[in-house]
Amino acid sequence: MARSIWTVCIITIISLFPISSPCFGQNDPNQLDEVTELDDVVVTGTRTEKKLSDVPVRTELIKRTEIEDTASRTLADAVEFTNGVRVENNCQNCNFSQLRLLGLEGPYSQILIDGQALMSSVAAVYGIEHIPARSIERIEIVKGGGSALYGPGAVAGVVNVIPRDPLESGAEFDARYESIDGEPATSLSGVADVVSESGDTRLSIMGQTDTQDGYDRNDDGFTELGERDLQSMGLRMRQAVGETSDLTLDYSHTYEDRRGGDLLDLPEFMANIAESIQSTRDAGSLSWSSAVSDTFDYRLTGSFALTDRDSYYGAGMDPNAYGNSKNPLYVLDSQFNHYWGAHTFTWGAQYSQEELEDEQPSYNRFTDEEYKNVGFYVQDDWALTDTLSLIPGARVDKHSEIDDAIISPRLAVKWSPKEAFSLRASYAAGFRAPQVFDEDLHITQVGGEGQVIRNDPDLEEESSNSYTIGAEWTPRVGPGYALAEVTGFYTTLDDAFFLDEQDDLSTPDQEFVRINRGGARIYGAEFNTGYKLNDRFETVVGYVHQNSEYDDRDDDFGRKEFFRTPDDYGVLKITWKDPKLVDIFVGAKYTGGMLVPHYDGFITGDRLETSESFLTWDVSVSKKFDVGKNELTVLVGIKNLTDEYQDDLDEGPNRDAGYVYGPRYPRTYFASLKYTF
Repeated sequence: MARSIWTVCIITIISLFPISSPCFGQNDPNQLDEVTELDDVVVTGTRTEKKLSDVPVRTELIKRTEIEDTASRTLADAVEFTNGVRVENNCQNCNFSQLRLLGLEGPYSQILIDGQALMSSVAAVYGIEHIPARSIERIEIVKGGGSALYGPGAVAGVVNVIPRDPLESGAEFDARYESIDGEPATSLSGVADVVSESGDTRLSIMGQTDTQDGYDRNDDGFTELGERDLQSMGLRMRQAVGETSDLTLDYSHTYEDRRGGDLLDLPEFMANIAESIQSTRDAGSLSWSSAVSDTFDYRLTGSFALTDRDSYYGAGMDPNAYGNSKNPLYVLDSQFNHYWGAHTFTWGAQYSQEELEDEQPSYNRFTDEEYKNVGFYVQDDWALTDTLSLIPGARVDKHSEIDDAIISPRLAVKWSPKEAFSLRASYAAGFRAPQVFDEDLHITQVGGEGQVIRNDPDLEEESSNSYTIGAEWTPRVGPGYALAEVTGFYTTLDDAFFLDEQDDLSTPDQEFVRINRGGARIYGAEFNTGYKLNDRFETVVGYVHQNSEYDDRDDDFGRKEFFRTPDDYGVLKITWKDPKLVDIFVGAKYTGGMLVPHYDGFITGDRLETSESFLTWDVSVSKKFDVGKNELTVLVGIKNLTDEYQDDLDEGPNRDAGYVYGPRYPRTYFASLKYTF
């Protein structure tokens, strides 16, 4: 309660920040046209600023306006309408979620915060729901191997969260209420931006608090969605030093309390099933950027993330199922850019150190590990002609869990024979080191037992090779622009990680061991088509068809296919903005059928189920009103309009909590008020 009151106080103070102080002023309004042009500048694909249309490595951009259109509360909500991206709930009790790029599980992708890999092992378990939407200015997504720039784990790609960086002084306060099939959820957020008259000093302060009651779909007394209480505060300050340098400071503090199971009002050890997690995370970075000359600039960054988690994963009123995890992470990063005619030559080094102390006495799990990685990368962004560009690059990593250094090369090419037509192709190698992963630190309850993942002592690194080739056509059609895009992708995994059931009957838990198991292939095509009319109307339809399979058969069910990975899925987005009337957003998400393991407990015997397909619709309408010199925005809408939801959920204390698929939320009504100063 004290945390909630403190967070609300911070948000209230933010919303009342004295914007009109004589010491501060707004930027020159004449600069707004230039700012608009910079909206489509991205950095993730090459680590350097480039216009989105010029990047040889395909990059997808989610802007702040799209985050607001989709009424997103967290990063998990904000990325769901991006084609080729799926966010799935993997636990009925605590709703452990993961983000999949082109079908590969969460640990195959890296989540970056302003280019820094600060999502540690413990933080990643619930991390995509710990990053509040209020703190995000935009999101950049690059699919395909990213280890050549970002190191271990970026096999499926990277999701780069760019924090708010204001260009003018102002403030916003937003209050939202949701009804999740009758269960309430609230969100309060605020942000204050202060920019000096010269623009040399920029400060943004934010706060957000979310609460969500537990939700029981089938009235068996056990939650399908756990109760949650999230508070987050943060700041970002950028100070110009002279005419060519910048110092940037970022800091955030997040606390979340989540619990699922039954008897939520009683202590965990008095419940039949309880998964209860209290997570505290402090993260920050200090970055120095300097343009020494027209031909050379550099950036130096030091970052940290400290995660502390108290947990209870237990069933049958177990008094001993409490645990604790401590997980500090430190990153030092450097980047140097040389501009030599048609070449932008980039190189740098990165050092990361992660420590993990995890104690789960009831499951005899005691982990005390330290992982270190040193990486050195080079890249040449070479504009051969006005229509042809080439990016060769490579990175060398030495990880403490791997005997030899690993080289990850990359090559990307873009050819634009006409202004509205581009061809892109790329190759990238990647790897995952044999360390503790995020899902290892979540204990799923199955039939009243804990399902625990451990690594085989002889586990070796998993390596990958990713290939993509695609064409994009954006012709002028009438007063707007059309879009037609197709991208083929093919990824191979060698020494692929695989969960092998090796249950020790002398222990109270069910054990799975991660081993190396031959190879695997993920291949398919992504399609996008749409039309954009200025900033008023835009529609995009995206669809992915893919296959994901191991070279060897699975021992448990005799299938090669990846589990929980549909062959077909897609999205639809329609946005209409009329300042004189209303803004309308319509979105749809399609998830095809997939194979889902269903373990013994509520049912008798293990089964491999084929899930049904789902098509969900979201609709929202917003209207802006002038209130003096300020603005009030009213937003109302419905998520999952037709209430698509899994209809074969397990029930009772012996259920398989991991047997959950389909839409993350049932039909949800929401309304919000946003006041802009």
